[in-house]
Amino acid sequence: MRRLLLLLPLVVVAARMQIEWLWFDQFAWSDVLLKRWLLQLLFAGVAMLPLLAAQAWSRQFRQHSSSSSKAMSLTGWSFGFTLLISGGAVLISALLTLDLLALAIHDPFQLGEWQPVAGLQHRISSAAGLVQAGAVGLAMVWPRLRLWLARIMAGSLVAVVSRAWGIWSLALWIPDESTRDPLLGADLSFGLGRFAGLHLALDMLLLAAAFTLAFELWRVLASSKSISDWASPAFSARQIQLFRLLSALLLVGVAGQVWLSRHQLLWTQHGLVAGAGWLQAHMTLPLRGFATLLLVLIAFALLVPCRRRLRQGLALVLVSLVVLETVATPLTRWLVVRPREFALQERYLNNAIEATQWGFQLDQIKSQVVDPTRFSTADREQGVSTLENVRLWDSSPLLEANRQLQQLRVYYRFSNAAVDRYPLNENSDSSQQVILSARELDQSALPRQSKTWQNRHFIFTHGYGFTVSPVNDRSSDGLPSYFIKGLGPETVIEGNPELGIERSEVQEAIPVGDAAIYYGMLPSPYAIAPTQIEEFDYPEGDINVMTHYQGAGGVPIGSWLQRFAAAVYLRDPRLLITTTINADSKLLIRRDVRSRVEAIAPFIDFRGEPYLISIPNPEQDSSNTTTATSEQRRQHQYWVVEGYTHSSTLPYSAAVSADDPDRYLRNSVKAIVDAYNGSIRFFISEPEDPIVMAWAHAFPGLMEPMEAMPKAFLDHRRVPEDFFNAQVNQLKRYHVSNPRIFYNSDDVWQVPSEIYGGRKVDVAPYHITAQLQSNDNSEFLLLQPLTPLSRPNLTAWLVARNDGDHYGELKLIDFPKDKYIPGPEQVQALIHQDPDVSEQFGLWDQEDLELLQGNLLVLPVGSGLLYVEPVYLRTKKVGLPSLARIVVSDGRLVAMDRDLNLALDQLMKKAPPV
Repeated sequence: MRRLLLLLPLVVVAARMQIEWLWFDQFAWSDVLLKRWLLQLLFAGVAMLPLLAAQAWSRQFRQHSSSSSKAMSLTGWSFGFTLLISGGAVLISALLTLDLLALAIHDPFQLGEWQPVAGLQHRISSAAGLVQAGAVGLAMVWPRLRLWLARIMAGSLVAVVSRAWGIWSLALWIPDESTRDPLLGADLSFGLGRFAGLHLALDMLLLAAAFTLAFELWRVLASSKSISDWASPAFSARQIQLFRLLSALLLVGVAGQVWLSRHQLLWTQHGLVAGAGWLQAHMTLPLRGFATLLLVLIAFALLVPCRRRLRQGLALVLVSLVVLETVATPLTRWLVVRPREFALQERYLNNAIEATQWGFQLDQIKSQVVDPTRFSTADREQGVSTLENVRLWDSSPLLEANRQLQQLRVYYRFSNAAVDRYPLNENSDSSQQVILSARELDQSALPRQSKTWQNRHFIFTHGYGFTVSPVNDRSSDGLPSYFIKGLGPETVIEGNPELGIERSEVQEAIPVGDAAIYYGMLPSPYAIAPTQIEEFDYPEGDINVMTHYQGAGGVPIGSWLQRFAAAVYLRDPRLLITTTINADSKLLIRRDVRSRVEAIAPFIDFRGEPYLISIPNPEQDSSNTTTATSEQRRQHQYWVVEGYTHSSTLPYSAAVSADDPDRYLRNSVKAIVDAYNGSIRFFISEPEDPIVMAWAHAFPGLMEPMEAMPKAFLDHRRVPEDFFNAQVNQLKRYHVSNPRIFYNSDDVWQVPSEIYGGRKVDVAPYHITAQLQSNDNSEFLLLQPLTPLSRPNLTAWLVARNDGDHYGELKLIDFPKDKYIPGPEQVQALIHQDPDVSEQFGLWDQEDLELLQGNLLVLPVGSGLLYVEPVYLRTKKVGLPSLARIVVSDGRLVAMDRDLNLALDQLMKKAPPV
């Protein structure tokens, strides 16, 4: 019976490994999983070497105990002090190891950011940490449990090293950047990849050595005889030699940490300098270099015969260095640096500006100074392409309208609305900007009586369809107009005569097909399909249309062995007794597209909301086995997920914010997920990023170059808003290249504010289809207006281009600083001061009606600027928003009407002739 119980964990592990293997095999990426397993085994084996050495040291220490009365012994206060120190060291090192283990289990790629002090504080301040501390303390005082404590610590360290395979792999495979930091001369790849591996390795070696040394001392000192005598047993010469050997190893490890701390100064904020400034370069670095040398000398002095006074002298000098750095640093800053700060820090400020701009690709911005004129009739004629594509619908009100008009059933949900563009008008050189929203199945919204096991996993398996709305039009009743709405046979595909778009053009550019969505944004439980039971496909009137899954995605569970493995993996024994599973059944897991891509590429950070695209079937990729059968159901829907590489250890680069420590960020990967099959393709969008290239070398064949991306996908690439927001945040201070201006904070920017939904919020970046100064045709842009710090007037725009070969290009439009150009907040104040507008707003915003002012758009039109704000109305009970009016302004005058062109006509009548 005992042997059977010992086999049970092996059975669970084997079952989980089988399901994981089959899951990766559906993508033909089982070699990726195998390499990950082998790497974990390899690093676990490497971790065993120092632990075996520690075991051999402990054995030697125990075997060479002395019975001689002349041997060294601890008594009195020295015994009590050593007992206290050794016990504290055992407890602290054990808690730190458990903190590392918890992090390795939950988020192993954060191990490179682990800080011992923060980890210990977290353990002590949490209830679970206090329980762990109590358990460790109990094991320390109970002799029978001490051996188990040592075994648990050893196993935990091996598990951490194994789980940290990503940290070690990046350190090994990251290529040189061929650029060196300006102070220590290390290649930038050291900070981006190798530092974390070295730092974690030293942390773990120090933990293992400290625990081993303290544990053996505690074992000897905490024996009942030693406690009763308040004296330790005599230590033999061999034991003292072993003690010195391990102490010397600890000192060498600490010396390594002190040496690495010199590099940490380069990505630690010191005043205005995002890195080491004059004080750190001329005082802290030399002191830490000298401290490293002293630690090595003390370690050497412990190993060789020398006078005790020499060791004491070296230790005294080391303590003096620590005191000197602690005391002299603030004094030197106050007496030397502050009186002539800029002269001393100029070089280091310049380093910080250059590094931050490189870390966030701000050095690639193309700047242009533009002096806008007052919006005129000539601008209106010149910017006709921009005006035809003005976004009148914000994502939030349109999403709310979708939920009320198009969800159709209680269990459907529109989780997001993505702004995109499609070539819908063959007579136009510009794509039509639209908002597309997927209709997903939300199992949490099923009626309570319908949340049966069979319904959740076999019948209600997928959502269906999507809606597409033009951003620049509305229906006659003020509600959104649609190019595509409904679902199943009742799907309505319409053109738009006012926009010059035919129904056939919509059908060709945005194919619908059989739009079943098995993989999406919402968290979904596992599904099993096809089975003996038909799945719910979509409603048609009062009838539910049923179907069987025909895709190639999923883990086969047709055999009893596979079914048993799935039952163990999911901890659901009902899979073993259900009669609905047949030979063709497959297990669909990880149906949230973000968790799906993260499971395959956990070394890439996937952020932001995925967005759905519906495109004509791209050319198939034979290397991925799940792509072929989309054609069987005429499936055209794919999710785009944005992947990032990042680092908080780029020398001299500033962190994004107090909550976001990133000092280096790249949108290096675009992941495409088939919404029906779940197939995945990864494309490298930043081939010069050393971090993503390290992973490409580690797992060849997993990620494809951007040149391999089909054109249908390329046409829908977007600069992700998360990445753009980080760039904007850094640009606010780091758009200047002159250290003097940076030091004086003469030209700091901020994101302007606006009133949205009755609340004051920061203006979020928004997509527009507009003409840049040098272009005749409009293009799809992501734009962020900027204002000077503490002033509301407009000072600049940052624009990210999204189309064709210009994808990812950043353009900074700088406005003259000596000219008044109103910002969004000022224009909104102007709108409320207009008598006609304020009167109408007052009539609407009362009783059952609620007025909602949309995003205020600042648009480049011709040589001038045009401010456009949609105004929505909704009843407080129903909450269905309708587009009631459009407000336009040239920064001085305001006009409002039901239609954009009518509002512009009014504005032109009010404006004095130019």
